[in-house]
Amino acid sequence: MEQVGNFYFVKGNRHYYDAAHAPTQPGVPRFVPAPNGGDGPVAPNGKGAHSILPQPYFFSLQFKPVAQGGKFLADHGVYFNGWNISQLNANVGGGYKNGSAYTNWALLGLNLDMQRIAGISGGQMHFIIDDVAGQGRSWEYNASDWSWINTWGNHDGLQVREFTWDQELFNKHLFILAGRSNPKGGEFEGSELYCQFATFLCSSPTTFTIDGSSPSFTVSSWSARVLIKPTASTYIKGGIWEVEPWVRAKNHNGWPGPDWGFDKAEGEFIPVEAGYHTDFTTDKYPRAYSLGFTYDTSIYSDPLYNTEHQVYALAGGKAQPRRGRTTVYAQAQQMIWKPDPNDTRGLIVFGSANFLTSGDGTVRNGFVAGLFDWGPFRSRPRDYVGLVFQSYLWNRKVVHSMNASLQAEGYRNQWNSSETMMELNYGLNVAPGVMATPYFEYIWNPDQLASSRVLPNVKYAAQVGLMVNFEINPGLNLPELHRYRK
Repeated sequence: MEQVGNFYFVKGNRHYYDAAHAPTQPGVPRFVPAPNGGDGPVAPNGKGAHSILPQPYFFSLQFKPVAQGGKFLADHGVYFNGWNISQLNANVGGGYKNGSAYTNWALLGLNLDMQRIAGISGGQMHFIIDDVAGQGRSWEYNASDWSWINTWGNHDGLQVREFTWDQELFNKHLFILAGRSNPKGGEFEGSELYCQFATFLCSSPTTFTIDGSSPSFTVSSWSARVLIKPTASTYIKGGIWEVEPWVRAKNHNGWPGPDWGFDKAEGEFIPVEAGYHTDFTTDKYPRAYSLGFTYDTSIYSDPLYNTEHQVYALAGGKAQPRRGRTTVYAQAQQMIWKPDPNDTRGLIVFGSANFLTSGDGTVRNGFVAGLFDWGPFRSRPRDYVGLVFQSYLWNRKVVHSMNASLQAEGYRNQWNSSETMMELNYGLNVAPGVMATPYFEYIWNPDQLASSRVLPNVKYAAQVGLMVNFEINPGLNLPELHRYRK
């Protein structure tokens, strides 16, 4: 494999090189009750809203002996968590050609309450492994590198997703997380709503992933994060993550392998965020707002020029090395309408905006806007309907490079300077812990960034698919260890 700029070549075929995608734990643990029952119905309270009607299920996998075993372990400070997501995605129109891709993502975690185990007040340990298998990328059909099945990682295989110590101090006002983790696992610019969508969003806006070198969502690197909570609804947090290309190799190049040393680091990814959020225990109409900043110190390839300051799409050669990128972002979500002010059912509006402020990322500006209807039918209060749009305005250097690629192929067409994707889905909560989500996706101006040959007049792609999500805690009625992220 040879990398040239933002592309790598395998057996002569060009593929776009990205810093990895960003899914995280599915579920909506705070802003709305988890669709698959992860945190159960919201109990009645005097300040906020609460769940009124039960969800009718088609079946249940909960058995009393399993639940009793989980409670016994929890009483001794041991908690398990995990899930399995299977997803089938089919391109049915536009793009390069019709076809389908399948992927499966399985995760198993062990969480330890160190206060119960060893008497260490406020201490927790988290150990998570995951495995991704299948053809999660569908660009060879839809022509879009950044429309992807949300369970896809940079590689298949068994990985360590987290190995951390989580310490609470000063009566839940300070939390320190240290070890191997991932900034995109719900830590920064994350929303509890995003992973309810099957494509291109979970768990952060894709621009957060594209314009940085943080590790792939399936893996982890050495890190430290500090979370300060002045009040229960406000927070300030910041962290530093090792940028280490070795973690993109299958199975970390061995488990734990040489990548667990510090000698492979090529820089640091440093995010900072401040925000305000409420939930149904304190607010009848929950809301969340945040502002953030990222600084990436690692070396990356110029999207346009080689070391001789020539356009490498035409002249070839080695890409010009660059160092340092910064971005800022803003995020908001708000429940705006409810059929019953005291119930949790209602309509949520959400959005985000990401801006590249220095350096050369692939995306100049990225935007997300959507609607999420929690409990659209009174008879099925834990189903949902989701609609989301995401747009990228590409860096002018990327536009210039792609136009040069078209020119090299003998075309006079111009590559489009933006790409927009839309997903519409329905989440059907068929059993405790089991959610089936059929969806439709439409893409305007597929980017072709992963293609070995850029073609003119690829203007749209249409996809349909089905995501089936099983979470073991609500599915088997196992207790979970609560952890703070915001």
